[in-house]
Amino acid sequence: MDANELLKRYADGEKKFIEANLNGVNLFGADLIGIALNKADLRNAILIFTYLNRAILNKANLISTQLSGANLNQASLISANLHDADLHGASLQGADLRNANLTLADMLDANLMDADLRGADLSGANLTGACLRGANLREEKRIYSAILRGANLHKADLRGANLTGADLAKVDLSGANLSEAMLRYADLSGANLSGAILNNASLSDTNLAGANLKGANMINSRLERSNLIDAELTGVNLYGATMPDTKLTGAKLSQANLSFARLSRADLSRANLRQANLTEVDLVDAYLARTDLTGANLSKANLIRAEMSTTNLTGVDLRETVMPDGTINY
Repeated sequence: MDANELLKRYADGEKKFIEANLNGVNLFGADLIGIALNKADLRNAILIFTYLNRAILNKANLISTQLSGANLNQASLISANLHDADLHGASLQGADLRNANLTLADMLDANLMDADLRGADLSGANLTGACLRGANLREEKRIYSAILRGANLHKADLRGANLTGADLAKVDLSGANLSEAMLRYADLSGANLSGAILNNASLSDTNLAGANLKGANMINSRLERSNLIDAELTGVNLYGATMPDTKLTGAKLSQANLSFARLSRADLSRANLRQANLTEVDLVDAYLARTDLTGANLSKANLIRAEMSTTNLTGVDLRETVMPDGTINY
């Protein structure tokens, strides 16, 4: 079927083109709102600036299709194959992309606000500057498990996104906005989160081992039981963060702001906290074996029952600090 035939039949009121062969068709800027193209072959098709709002493209073959600037708001793309597709600047707000193949897709500056990406494979996709605010990438009983390994999410807008259980190992999230995002049980090991915004984010039980969080803003974030072993946290802002039972062994936290953070029972052994701000921090029952606190500010901190027998306290400010034995240092 060529472009002229499709457009004529659509204009005449026909909306269903199931399993249509549209390989390489040119539909630049066409108005195809609400069209049904289930299982259609749209490989290499030109759909630049095409209106596909509420279109049904379930299981469609969209390999290497040009969709830059296309409008796919509220479209259904369940199990669609968008491998290597060009979605630069495309709008997919509220689209259903469950189990879609988006490997190596170019989604630079794409709008994926409130999109359902559960089970989607975004391995190697370029999501630089994309808006994923409110998007759902949650893993649910392994039925839907979003895969983002190797994806580029540099400066992506992920505010309020649901990434519970998502595989984000080694993903580039530098400068991304993840404020109020749900990242519980996610795998962010080795991920680049330098300069990222994670204020009020939920990171409980998250794997951040070896992650780069240098200069990140994590004000009031929740990190209960999270794994931050050997993580790079130099200059991070963790003001008011909730971090009981967190593993921070070997973490680099020099010049970090941990004031008013709750770190009860946290393992900070061998961590570098040189010149860190720990004003009024809760370190009850914390483990600080061979922790370097040189020049740190621990004024008004609570250190009851903290293990500090081998801690480096050179030049530490301990004014009004509750010491491990319960005495107050003046």
